Amino acid sequence: MNRDSEVDVLVVGAGSAGAATALLFATRGVRVALVDKRARGETGARWVNAVPAWCFDEATIARPTGDEAPLGVEPHNVHLVGPTRRTKIELREVPMIHVDMRRLVARLVDEAERAGVAVSHGGVDAVEVVGDRARSVSFVDGRERFTLRARLIVDATGIRGAIRGRVPGLAAECSEVRGVERCAAAQFQHEVTDPERLRAVLARHGVRPGDGLGFSGIAGGYSTLTLFTHKDLREVGVLTGSIPALGVPNGLELYERFIASVPWLGRPLFGGAGAIPLRRPYTTLGAHGVALVGDAACQVYASHGSGVGMGLLAARALVDAAAHEHDLGGDTGLRRYAAAYRRAHGGLLAASEAFRRFLQGVGPAELDSLLEAGLVDPTMARAALSQRPTRPDAQFAMRAPFRAMRARSAAAKFLPLALRTVVLESLGPLTAERAIDRWAGQLIGRAAERAHAHEWSLPDLA
Repeated sequence: MNRDSEVDVLVVGAGSAGAATALLFATRGVRVALVDKRARGETGARWVNAVPAWCFDEATIARPTGDEAPLGVEPHNVHLVGPTRRTKIELREVPMIHVDMRRLVARLVDEAERAGVAVSHGGVDAVEVVGDRARSVSFVDGRERFTLRARLIVDATGIRGAIRGRVPGLAAECSEVRGVERCAAAQFQHEVTDPERLRAVLARHGVRPGDGLGFSGIAGGYSTLTLFTHKDLREVGVLTGSIPALGVPNGLELYERFIASVPWLGRPLFGGAGAIPLRRPYTTLGAHGVALVGDAACQVYASHGSGVGMGLLAARALVDAAAHEHDLGGDTGLRRYAAAYRRAHGGLLAASEAFRRFLQGVGPAELDSLLEAGLVDPTMARAALSQRPTRPDAQFAMRAPFRAMRARSAAAKFLPLALRTVVLESLGPLTAERAIDRWAGQLIGRAAERAHAHEWSLPDLA
């Protein structure tokens, strides 16, 4: 394919969502081009992400194995410690795969190319809009400029939305993600220089090698420091995240201060940092000849900032909706994509955003009191990590009033929030009408407390 040419589908952004979209379209016999501003082998996230196993199956993407899954593919336990360090809950056999995103993205790009996708390198320079519809994208690669025309342009460029921001109709519908809707996260894999010392640290918290150990609220209600250990303790993953708009250190700063405080941590092996959108998906997921997938569409499980699985599911939904349309970028297929994605995942992601806002506004003592009283139930927390509905069972409902008596102030905020998440999750089967979106926004708004930041502190893991 000549670099100045026309294709059926142009995917801009070769991270996991973009590469999966290109691959799945190509398997339907569609002519596809995939372009990223970074060179081949450097695209997408460069760290380890915990992704629910079911997302790969539903997206019809083969599950990671071998080096793509450095902690193995079997479910593992996660221990969550409250912000005042007084309380801890254990989540058993969470069905998440810790994915080396470098290797997953490389595999998807390679498979896409073998399926006939033309893979190129270049940064977005301009988008041609004819009438109200995007028709082509111009790229710059060094001193060379080239243009690709397409019937459908897919924006998979992440939170910055390099295409949507250049299409007036989409820019008006999809506001830029700013302030308290923006998480700054960092994740690095490290060698462990003193496994026995790390073993002792884990034992103090009742954690076994191979388990995850997370500390919540280290820099405000929505913040975390989590260690993901290997069974042999020769390597450990360090994940940090926060909302800098609350006046606290960002994820990279928290990570740097943490690694300087522990003597058993060796050199970094790989990793990186980035921004994650923390709002529910845009109402408009496709219009004007452009479809949004992944972080560009804010398709993120906001309560813990995980978007890889949801981006893969978006790729599947878009291809199923549009691949056999005569006009790939026409309104019919794009509306079908938005409706299908919202039916399947919209309610869940809206509920997740409501819980994120609750965490953002809760103080450390309140969060700990919820853990101590048992109102944050391990079964529901496990479901949330797995990105499944967190509906309480009958046993929890019967015990909740008695547990609430032990944490009255926090329960007065939490129990209405829990009810709202059930209502929001139930919106999933409904179509993507704007009235429903407004209703979800009202429910989420009522669940949101004022942003709460407090004096941050790292756990003592020396």
